[in-house]
Amino acid sequence: MLEKAKVSFFLASRSIMRGNKGITIFTVFVLTLIFVQLVLFSSMLAGVTLKFNELMVDFQTGNVVIEPEEEERYIEDTSALQKKIESLPEVVGTSARLKTTGNFRYKEKEIGGTVYGIDPTDEAFVTGLEGAVISGEFLSRPDRGEIILGREVSGGFDALMESRSLGGVEVGDTVELTVSGKTREFRVKGIYTTLFFMADAGAYVSRADMEEMLGIENRDLASEIAIKTTAGTDEYGTRISLLSLGIRENIRTWHEFAGILRLIENTLGLVRNIMNAIGLLIAFVIIFVVIYVNIVNKKRQIGVQKAIGIEQNVIVASFVLQAMLYAGTGIILGYCFVRFGLVPYTISNPIQVPLGAMSLRLDDAEAINRAVLLFLASIIGSVIPAYKLAQKDLLDLIWGK
Repeated sequence: MLEKAKVSFFLASRSIMRGNKGITIFTVFVLTLIFVQLVLFSSMLAGVTLKFNELMVDFQTGNVVIEPEEEERYIEDTSALQKKIESLPEVVGTSARLKTTGNFRYKEKEIGGTVYGIDPTDEAFVTGLEGAVISGEFLSRPDRGEIILGREVSGGFDALMESRSLGGVEVGDTVELTVSGKTREFRVKGIYTTLFFMADAGAYVSRADMEEMLGIENRDLASEIAIKTTAGTDEYGTRISLLSLGIRENIRTWHEFAGILRLIENTLGLVRNIMNAIGLLIAFVIIFVVIYVNIVNKKRQIGVQKAIGIEQNVIVASFVLQAMLYAGTGIILGYCFVRFGLVPYTISNPIQVPLGAMSLRLDDAEAINRAVLLFLASIIGSVIPAYKLAQKDLLDLIWGK
């Protein structure tokens, strides 16, 4: 068995060394590009997914969210609960929010959206909304009768759903907000964009204004408490720590709010699989053509090899090894290009996409998976022509038929 393998490897190496160097270089180059394409799309998907997750945590949910118990509308005694939560060493800050849906009206346009009543000082410890204001200013604690609108509500500022916005509200304009049947006018103090459409489809007012509209003044209630933890903290570990404090309310990590992100990720994953299938098909065709042409040009040589006693499976294995050497070289070159070229470059020079600055993320396990698939495509592409020709009659091969 070992001797047969040595013969196959010898035949493969001699075929490559004595073959057309231009075809060899071209084949390796194409396989390198195919492997880069297979890995690159997965790296882009990983980068986009990571960016989506960062935007959700940084601008909407924080790391952990506490919600009222089942069949309860509000969390009670919010201030005491916040102090208890903030006693945990991994907690950076908390924000008790009053969250509801409302209708916004500006001139002839009216839309619905989510409205938050917040303490701006607390919110600054949990989300980066204050830094996301692109026009005007963020709320301050004494503000009354003022509102901050996301760009998907205000319109303009490259809003993704301009037709479903208020059509271009600017700072200083007055909008009507209707919540729980009560309508009030608010002056637009600022407009923000996080580049995350879910977060940009909301609005923020002071807790005092929201309490007044909901009719719950001075009752220390909240619809949710968003919690920010230190970088690298496991959210599920934080959840256990919160339960150990005796908190009876529902405790949810940000992962449980990412349903639509999972849908987007699955869609991108489907596109990735289609692109991968196309890439593997191209690799199969390239290897098939290269090996087939190589075999056709060496019919007499193969006939002589069979005549001197070299077994058919050894000859077939030599062409398979030749294809594997092409694929292996392409994979190594492609991996080095992505790992030591593209990934470091995008980290130091992030790609600007609609979600903001994004870097590629190379998953080594994913790269190994793609390498295995490329090897399989190369093996299949070489076995078929090699096996068919090796089965031909000895005299036909010698005569070049």
